[in-house]
This record gives sequence, structure tokens and C-alpha cells, in this order.
Amino acid sequence: MNIKLHILTFILISLKIACQGQSNPHLLPDHDFVVYDSADVRFYNDSSNFDNFFKKLDDAIFNGKGKARVMQIGGSHIQADIWSDQIRKNFQKVSPNLNGGRGFLFPYRLAHTNNPYYYKCTSTGEWKGFRNSLMKQDTTWGVSGITAATKDSAATLKFYFRGEDTPYYDFNSIKIFHDVDSSNYCIELISDTCSFIRVNTEIGYTEFVFDHYVDSFELNIYRQDTVVSAFNLYGISLDNNDPGVVYTSIGVNGASTKSYLRCDLFTKHLKAVNPDLVIFCIGINDAYDPSFNPQNYENNYDTLVHWIKSVNPNAEFLFVTNNDSYYKRRYPNKRAFEARDAMIRLAKKHNSGMWDMFNIMGGLGSCNKWIKNGCAKKDKIHLTKKGYILMGDLMFSAIMKEYSTYLKIENK
Repeated sequence: MNIKLHILTFILISLKIACQGQSNPHLLPDHDFVVYDSADVRFYNDSSNFDNFFKKLDDAIFNGKGKARVMQIGGSHIQADIWSDQIRKNFQKVSPNLNGGRGFLFPYRLAHTNNPYYYKCTSTGEWKGFRNSLMKQDTTWGVSGITAATKDSAATLKFYFRGEDTPYYDFNSIKIFHDVDSSNYCIELISDTCSFIRVNTEIGYTEFVFDHYVDSFELNIYRQDTVVSAFNLYGISLDNNDPGVVYTSIGVNGASTKSYLRCDLFTKHLKAVNPDLVIFCIGINDAYDPSFNPQNYENNYDTLVHWIKSVNPNAEFLFVTNNDSYYKRRYPNKRAFEARDAMIRLAKKHNSGMWDMFNIMGGLGSCNKWIKNGCAKKDKIHLTKKGYILMGDLMFSAIMKEYSTYLKIENK
């Protein structure tokens, strides 16, 4: 066995011991309601793999250089950032080199919707939220799919991380995504002194750059003239110069594939995220719609892939099937089969991977077993915190299994 595989094996064994002695070296717990035979990443073309992403992961783990960037995108499964945060933390446990910073996020509380627990945002002023999933709402959205707007002459925004289990995310750059072509509002950093401020008109953000690292910030946002207009906040990116994995989660409650196609600034803001691996988890809301059309669903995904490839031609994709769910809590949603078939076609077409969440749960009607075991909610759509953490461990295990295969091939 080559030295890299020796190191990776030691790391995975250490993780196994830390996870209460589980017998599987890829962090898989033993549950009789999980179909482990379906838990691997499936590739349908001989040339399909995640080698571009793994090369960057390799460099970060073994050379302490560069960043490997992941973006997981979906609806309410992702907005709470439990599933995605579990994968994020698992990556950071693999090696001390892998906390590459928190990166892009959205302060959901400003938009009056649920926020991930581990970071908190407080504010003054009156803010209104706009979600790309609400067809009655019409505004400008970026890659986050959610916008917080204020028309107040002055407002403040304070941000900090919390929680005993939260990794330490310090940063020396704060990017505030907003309409930089508008001169009506000024953004002032009031919590610290930065080295300089720069405005990126190509992507659309104001950046505060420090000569030291910080772990929180407070901003003052104020109107500079008497013309009443709105300040639109599209997201925040907290970045540093450290190597590692940057794991971005994009989620909007109720979002479907067509919701993200409403985001006019999607590709513009995506340039700042620049993902190497995109994990697509959009579909539960598409298939919940009685007028669900598999071809339209597939076409929408084709557009999203095209958008992402226009930013990073080397980006790789993992298509995730829907979880088992029920319509109005009474009827098993059989559209999950059509959505799954579409995901297989997309994986083949785009030379990508597919992760079969539907079959991992046990297929049609399996949601009831997950509820019985405390891993799914009684709404028969969402998982519990325990369930999302389990799903994160299962997906991380599948990705690391592919990484182990990559190392064996690369080091023959």
C-alpha cells in the first residue's frame, strides 16, 4: 500500500473510533432501515469520476495547498444546513489541513425564515425577505436564491458563529453581495479596522480585507441621499487564505429546479463560489407538484449544469434522487420513480455520478420506517436532525470510498 493510502486508512480508522467504535471504516452506522447496498455513488459511463475534485482534495490533504470547493444545492433539506454541515465537518475531521473557511452563506434570519443554528445574525432596521420558491414574489436573486431587502435610511447587521461543536471559522475577508452599481447605499464596517475595501463590479460585492483574522463582524448600512430605494443583500462570503475544503450549502424552503432558473445573478455570484463538485439535491418540490413533468425537470437541470459549466468547465456533478415522501401525508409519492429515472439520465448525459437517496431509504413507503426510528418527521417529507446527520454520514462515506479508489489508481 502506498504512503497516501496508509495515511488515509489511519485517518478513517481514527474517525471510526471517534464515532463510538462503528465497524465500518467509512463512518457508516448499522441500521436495519438503511439499504447499504444502494449507498455508493453510481457512475454510468466508464469515463465518469470525480478526479478533478479529488486532485484538489489530494493537494490539500497531503501538500497543504489550495482549496477543494463543494456546493450542495436544494430546498428545505439544505436550508437548515444539517445534512450539508455534517459532510462539511466530516471533511474537516479527515485532516487538520481541511478547514478552508466557511465561504458563501446567507443570513436567513434577515429574510424572516429559519437559519442554521451554528451562526447567528442580528440586525436593526426593517428587512423583507424574498424567496425564489414563491412565485408571487418578484425581485432579483443571486446564487443563494434568497434576497433580504431594506428601504430604511440606516440599518445594522451583526454576524457571529456559535455552538460548542462548531468548527472555528476565522477569516480575513468579508464579501457582501449587493447591487454594487447603486450609489444610494454605503456599507461601513464598524466592528473592526480593515486594511482596505474594494468593490468587485464583475461579480457584485463589496469586500473588506484584513491584515489579521477575525471571527465576527458588524456592519452599518445607510442611505446616502434622499431618494428612497432598496438595499438588496444576496449573500455573504467569509474567506481566508488557508488550504482545505470550502463547503457551500445553497438551500431555499420550497425551491424546485425552476425556482433557481429565476435567479438572474446566479452565474455572476457563482464565480465567487467556483465549485469543483456540485451536489444536486433539487427535486422533492418538483415531484410534489401534481403537474410534474420529468422532461421539463430534466431540461431545467440541463440549464443549471450549463450555467455552472460556464463558470467552471471542470466542475463535476453528483445527482441525488429524492427521498421517499408522501403527498398530503397519506399517499406515497410515486413520482419519485420518474425523478429517479431523470437523475440517471442526467448522470449519463453529463458524465456524472448519481446517489440513490430514494433506494437508500428503502424505496416507496420506506419513510414510515425512518419515522419509527426517529430519522424522519411525521410530515413524511423532511428528516429529523438525526436523519439528516445520518444522511450526511452516508453521503460522505460514499464520496470517501470513491476517493480511496482514486488514490489506488493514481498511485499504482
